[in-house]
Amino acid sequence: MPTADIRIGYARCSTLTQELRSRLDALAKHGIPRGKVFSEKVSTRVRVRPRFEDALAPARRTKAHAPPRAAGSCSPSTR
Repeated sequence: MPTADIRIGYARCSTLTQELRSRLDALAKHGIPRGKVFSEKVSTRVRVRPRFEDALAPARRTKAHAPPRAAGSCSPSTR
């Protein structure tokens, strides 16, 4: 069963001139553990993003173990 801390980070830069470090630093400031941050430099034109898929894997595992939500319940941001 996944731990209670389900925060996962993903940082991407699309060009070599963009700086990935600032994105990683921003995730760290928000308390995302370094071991749960996935990053890559890949163009937005590229459809396959391996590190993004790596980030989704633990999220999917966590979701699989989450209790079902009551019918009709929504978070405030989706209303």
